Amino acid sequence: MKHDLMPKAFTVMLATTAVTSASAQQATIDEASFLQAFEGRFTGTGKLENAGGSSHNLSCKFDGDQQGSRVTLTGQCSTALVLSTTVRIDLRYDPRTQRYDGEFRESKGTVANLAGTRRGDNLALSFRETAESVRPNPPATLTISRHAEGLAVALRASQPGRGQNLDLHLSEK
Repeated sequence: MKHDLMPKAFTVMLATTAVTSASAQQATIDEASFLQAFEGRFTGTGKLENAGGSSHNLSCKFDGDQQGSRVTLTGQCSTALVLSTTVRIDLRYDPRTQRYDGEFRESKGTVANLAGTRRGDNLALSFRETAESVRPNPPATLTISRHAEGLAVALRASQPGRGQNLDLHLSEK
């Protein structure tokens, strides 16, 4: 009787491996399609709210570069007062873990590690400033959403009244 179970167990194991492999391959194709949306030039507007209650309207330009499982968004945002900052977001997708990780750098001194996952057209990333950051803030969430016109970038402080909130709406040029 035990001898008859071996071929059945082996067949089940092969079928499970084939389904898992096909699912992983489909996930890789889906991620490649998602990542391609970051390729190009984007312009738009947004708003930065500081912890103290002040806010600034922003005008931004970003270049997106996608190479395989890596994406870089490099841009510049400025206010009407001609204050400007450069932002760089580097992301990597790991097909093995199906997670994203990377780094956020802003020329005024913000440096944060990013990590998270994608659900549909939304990439939700933890935003944890490093010791290198000039004005460390509490942890936050950075969300990058793909939509028909381009990208939306939102940063939300985890503690109300502390940290910064950012909303950018970028259209592809």
